Amino acid sequence: MATREPELICPDTTEMAWADGERELWASRAEALDHGREQPDWALAATSADKLANLTPQQVSWLFVKGPDASARALMAQPSLLRNRQRIDLHRVAIARFERDAFALAHHEAGANADRLGLLMLPFRGPEAATLIAGWLRNLGSSRLWARLWLERHPESAARALIPAAAGRPGRARQNAGDALRHLAAIGCEPIIRKTAIGYGRSTPGLIDQLLNPPPAGAPKPPEWAVPDQLPEILLAGGGIMPDGDVTALIEALSLSRLADPPEPAPGDPAPDGAGLPLIVESSAARQPLVAPPVPAAQMLIARADRRSAAAFGRALLDAWLAADMPAAHAWVVPAQAHLGDDATFDRLAPLVRSWPPKGRYARAIDGFAVLATAGTDTALRHLLSIEVNMSGGPTNERAVDYLTQASARRGLSVTQLADRLTVTHGLDTGVTLDYGSRVFPVVTDDHLAVHVTGPDGRLLARPPKPGVKDTDPDAYQHFLRFKKELRVTVSAQIARFQREMLAHLLRPARDLPGVLLPHPILGPIARRLLWGEYDADHRLVRALRIAEDGSLADVNDKTAAVGGDAPLGIVHPAEVGADLGEWAQIFADYEILQPFPQVNRPAVTLTAEQRAATSLAGFGPVAPDGIAEMVAGRWRGNGYYSPAHLHTQLTRELPGELTLLVELTPGVPMSTYTAPAGEQRITEIWLDHSWSDHWQLARRIPFGAADPAALSEVLVELYALS
Repeated sequence: MATREPELICPDTTEMAWADGERELWASRAEALDHGREQPDWALAATSADKLANLTPQQVSWLFVKGPDASARALMAQPSLLRNRQRIDLHRVAIARFERDAFALAHHEAGANADRLGLLMLPFRGPEAATLIAGWLRNLGSSRLWARLWLERHPESAARALIPAAAGRPGRARQNAGDALRHLAAIGCEPIIRKTAIGYGRSTPGLIDQLLNPPPAGAPKPPEWAVPDQLPEILLAGGGIMPDGDVTALIEALSLSRLADPPEPAPGDPAPDGAGLPLIVESSAARQPLVAPPVPAAQMLIARADRRSAAAFGRALLDAWLAADMPAAHAWVVPAQAHLGDDATFDRLAPLVRSWPPKGRYARAIDGFAVLATAGTDTALRHLLSIEVNMSGGPTNERAVDYLTQASARRGLSVTQLADRLTVTHGLDTGVTLDYGSRVFPVVTDDHLAVHVTGPDGRLLARPPKPGVKDTDPDAYQHFLRFKKELRVTVSAQIARFQREMLAHLLRPARDLPGVLLPHPILGPIARRLLWGEYDADHRLVRALRIAEDGSLADVNDKTAAVGGDAPLGIVHPAEVGADLGEWAQIFADYEILQPFPQVNRPAVTLTAEQRAATSLAGFGPVAPDGIAEMVAGRWRGNGYYSPAHLHTQLTRELPGELTLLVELTPGVPMSTYTAPAGEQRITEIWLDHSWSDHWQLARRIPFGAADPAALSEVLVELYALS
């Protein structure tokens, strides 16, 4: 009876291995940390606490920077997830100060958020750190970079720590260790791996050979619902039917369908330009992988098949997988649609993709995004645009945006330009009629895209004629009503899109105005009723412009304005226009231009030069607490969740450019006004801060001129409405 070899164990312990100047850089981040006004009872709170969660976030920041040494070391030994926003600086300061005693905390935090906090592992070497980072090499975000940097810095330690896991039982730990060792070999550390393996025993070098040179993965056995007799036949392009043996081979080859490897390079930078704040990219915001090309066997068989028949076969596979309750082991069916599908496939897939995130099927939704972006047909990208617009934010939404960005870039366009070009016309560009067979009535739209039917003499009819007994196609009336409904939906969607563009400063080259927008039967009438602007390279408004009757651009003096074709053009926000806003409002009134959404008459807050230079704006009051509660229930965030008194005394709202608007309240609104009714409130101060900060500093450093004027105006209008 063969004896089983003993399990390999790495005897190393965790050690510090700082890079030159790294510890000093991390310690210097204490200057960026604030904890507000220090209180005399904080030292007692630190010595009395059983765990870090017993302290307020301000107390934790104070403790790590300058609190009692013994208390800090004791509390870090029992880590819990911290509520501080500025955790990357907080932990780097703690590691620089306490070194190995901070490892448990750093390991806990890095494991909970690898992209944002994984770089905390860089100065530590040992088995625990190696095992943790080995699982990050397949990630899309910055954690992939942190893992690579760690392996490059500690190759000997990594080899000693990971060979036992690579030689262990099958599972995630073994797979991760194999990934890490293969990466080490790829960057020239194979001799280190082999030398280390010898030290672990006679059989280990042979295992390393298999690990570094694995055989190609074989196709899994197809499930019972994915066999030829359960699926439609595949017609061949040259005539005939694909034999069952080839269909089975195609299914096996398609079962290797997957998303491509993570795009290179790995995103992030631990110290961009030597700065203290690292560049961090979350996996959801990183560049997403498209569907990998089909394996050669699948490519060859698909090339022989009739395209429509292959697409129908792919849809049948998809339906069978859905009927089997979407088994994760066979989720290859979704990316396989990129190889087989046509526009009918994407019409079938898109509603499924839209429905999966609310059901928690996020990975499948991401596969669906990848299929639509990889296919890149007009139909596929229209669906992807529609899905993204109707999402409510979050990581899955970020991934959809990236897939749209990639698909647009493959056409040499921005997402805005792609949306312009893919807006449906509903036939208005070629002519629409109400055609009863014996009678035909042309259909037209006015400047506001209201639908009208014209009579034989060309005059508008008061109402569309109903079908008569002599008409050969009485169903045309229902088709006409459906056309009107679909047109209204499209018009509403495009008006909403243009309004979002105004708020987000989305620009397009000026040549797209006469080349794409104005000739479009739906976008043209909307664009003509808006105030446009020419922008510089920094997205600052150069001048506001309107579209004249002949399609040219006119300035505030109603003079023709020449604009270069590459000049960035966008829909201006009234807060950008300044002193000319009143004149523009008068011009639109004189020309009787009814805007599709409030723009020149939109409520706006335009700051004076003095206010733009200021780092703080005066408050106001009294304010009803119900208004504050409604804001917190919306897009504002209160600080009561982190306050011992559970009072919202500070409201925050994110702005573009990594900025946050802060509003200080007194006496504060309870988190629940049902149990503790709030009294009259007063806003004492309005100020700006970096989004990564905890917003506790007493000094105000960022002038209001640094904020995007449109976004700032929208938020201030909402805030000042409280008064």
